[in-house]
Amino acid sequence: MIICFTVSYSQSKISYTLNYTPNSEKVVIELEFDSISTYVAKLVIPRSGPGTYDLTNYLAFVSNVKGYTVSEKVINGVAGDGSFFTFENNDELLIKVSYEVDIKKMELDLLGGFSSSKIRENYLGILGYSVFGFIEGYENQAIILNIKTNNDWPIFSTLSPSIDRKKGTETYETENFALLADGQYLLGSSVKVFQVVESKIPLFVATYSETPISPKEIGRRALLALNGLADYFGYVPMPYYTLCYEFLNPISTIHNYGFSMEHLNSMTASFSVSSAILEYNENARIGGIVHHMGHSWIPLRSYGIGYRPFEWQTAPIIETIWLNEGFTWYVSFYNVLGYKRILNFFKKTINEAPDYIQKKSLKELSILGSTQYSMDFRIGKNLYSRGALLAYDLDILIQKETGGEKSFKDAILGLLKWTENNKRAFEYNEIESIMSESTGVDLSDVWNNWQKSQK
Repeated sequence: MIICFTVSYSQSKISYTLNYTPNSEKVVIELEFDSISTYVAKLVIPRSGPGTYDLTNYLAFVSNVKGYTVSEKVINGVAGDGSFFTFENNDELLIKVSYEVDIKKMELDLLGGFSSSKIRENYLGILGYSVFGFIEGYENQAIILNIKTNNDWPIFSTLSPSIDRKKGTETYETENFALLADGQYLLGSSVKVFQVVESKIPLFVATYSETPISPKEIGRRALLALNGLADYFGYVPMPYYTLCYEFLNPISTIHNYGFSMEHLNSMTASFSVSSAILEYNENARIGGIVHHMGHSWIPLRSYGIGYRPFEWQTAPIIETIWLNEGFTWYVSFYNVLGYKRILNFFKKTINEAPDYIQKKSLKELSILGSTQYSMDFRIGKNLYSRGALLAYDLDILIQKETGGEKSFKDAILGLLKWTENNKRAFEYNEIESIMSESTGVDLSDVWNNWQKSQK
């Protein structure tokens, strides 16, 4: 059995149809469009996703790529020099492309549970960027997504979350491919959805678990995180938010679980069953939720070059990972959670870093982390530690110069407001001036000091 995705193109909108048959191991995706010359048609398979800071070879799970012409000829797809397929050049027009994705192989081969789509008993969990491809040049067109599965299978998506899930068929709309790829799609009778009714915005917990858990307790922790962030920033930019949690029996001893990923209006977390959340815990650690939810402000709604627009065919070079991660660490742990001792951890991380990390400037370390953030996690830890301590030093200076009337919060709100007004990524050399202007304090000395290598 197979899973089938159908994609139809028109000049105004692209229509994706997702068909799933339970107990399948593969996904078949069909893209149908008005017409495109075989000379220019290129099927792109994402090789990364925003915030992953990694190269993931999703193309390795794609096979049987075919193109179909107006005259009903079938053309085999040929892997290009990058993460894409081309088709035999001829004088005909291409109107359809199909390919298969092996989800079972994906989960086996990708050792990090956070990076893979999954098929388990009565469950299909799809990370958009791990499965959906696109025809190059169509990335910015609006999309209609139709999902079809067994009549008794509920359908849930972070694109439009609801506890009232339709069974068998559902339709969603997105503005472009980036939003489609950013979404999560959970199908099956084993998916449970809980809504936190006390929330400022519609707040959902969508779970698949191979052990007993308490979605209500996860929701309670999520509400604490959301309220803390809302109090700090003074507003909530997300129209709704979903925590997608998996609690899985590890498929091998070398697979790892516990990392989470942020998305525009959601977060995903793949845990081992040993980390099951079973009951109310007044002292539960919610730092991971606060941090990943906090990314919905920074960098998902204010970001540097490389983060957006995203380069799907590679892991883009990003010079501001220290800002993405470090500023969010400082906001979430030091401010929202009031965990002041976290500064000692940041300092210890920097002091104990190997020479090859200490010798790199902040920008150079971020460039290295663009593809190796977690490969050697000392890189990742040093990036967010430097960024968080930069935020702390800025905070001290701002409060001192303004007599406590302003703080780092005004600097980060300045970045958010700037992005909202300018509708683009900020350049590296714009960051300090944006923060200085928004706080009324000259931050250049602190900024320049932290740009240097640590040795």
